[in-house]
Amino acid sequence: MFSNRTAWDLSPNAFSLALQRARRDRALLDLTQSNPTSIGLPYPDAEILAAIAQPPSLTYEPTPLGHRGARQAIADTYRDKALAIDPSRIALTSSSSEAYAWLLKLLCDPGDSILVPRPSYPLFDDLARIECVELKGYGLLYDGRWHVDIESIRHAVGESTRAVFVVSPNNPTGSYLHRVELAAIEEIARARGLAIVSDEVFEDYVWVDDPARVACVAAESRQLSFSLGGLSKSVCLPQMKLGWIVVGGPESDASQALGRLEMLADTFLSVGTPVQHAARSLLELRKPIQEQLRTRIRSNLGALRSSIGQGSALNALEVAAGWYAVLRVPRVMTDEQWAVRLVLEDGVVVHPGSFFGFQQEGYLVVSLIAQEDLFAEAIRRVVARVAIECGQ
Repeated sequence: MFSNRTAWDLSPNAFSLALQRARRDRALLDLTQSNPTSIGLPYPDAEILAAIAQPPSLTYEPTPLGHRGARQAIADTYRDKALAIDPSRIALTSSSSEAYAWLLKLLCDPGDSILVPRPSYPLFDDLARIECVELKGYGLLYDGRWHVDIESIRHAVGESTRAVFVVSPNNPTGSYLHRVELAAIEEIARARGLAIVSDEVFEDYVWVDDPARVACVAAESRQLSFSLGGLSKSVCLPQMKLGWIVVGGPESDASQALGRLEMLADTFLSVGTPVQHAARSLLELRKPIQEQLRTRIRSNLGALRSSIGQGSALNALEVAAGWYAVLRVPRVMTDEQWAVRLVLEDGVVVHPGSFFGFQQEGYLVVSLIAQEDLFAEAIRRVVARVAIECGQ
């Protein structure tokens, strides 16, 4: 009766069962938080509500790629970063996930493949499955800093490959694409006729000053490329359901892509009118909202580094950008077993590395947006648990 693409295994795993049990017994310190509206940040409520209560929102004027004013407002945010984006090359979506789904429809037929980084965004698997597209992973390597494994991209490309996907800044590694890496990916893409898709939703949360960083692939690449952004991270308003795709590359390729995206968008017309009229006003609020969260993340990064003493078996990997930190733990048990032990014994919720596609055991992922006192106490417990399990 149902399609194979929706035949997910919905049975609970050991970690989800442990989490259910722990929640019945005690209050937990949650280091998996990703919703900025639930972490105690103050918002300019009156301004936000006024932005979405504009009279033009009472009239429906379907515009598949999005209202011109909203697209111009988004282009202006790139201009603030010295990036020239033509608003006519922007397509509005209701979310990054929808943007991915449209791009998979645009670029792939059933059975085609795309290349995605490992570790990275955990929804790639489900999105590709729904679109009947095969995922092939390429590596991110760590040697004190994260790098794209270009050789693994060359090795993974096949006859069915249609695109290379990057996430920059990456979730959860906090790494970003360097120009030398983009040049190497472009060379492969050009030789094999591939598009480049770059998820850049965490672009406003970069913690290092690096002139070699690529801020927007669509603005820099000479290959057909797509850069994704959205209000979810840029204004910390995921409930507004507004994302976008910036189309880059040669005019002929970009024009064809936009024409097809317009037809896809016209088929669904999923972006609400109120948020399109509110886009400029909401984006004008982004800097103070971002700065509050940036201050919190910096504080939590400092607490993380200061909590891990010299000689500890726990290591925090470099965080160059984003909302997450990767912890390297001894392989005395699996990542899932670490997560289960922490939630049952210590009341701390963390992500096992396998959730993000780490190819080896020994990694946990924690959110950096939790309230400072909660974060500090949770990390203290994680450090203590690692010491206990390692006999320190």
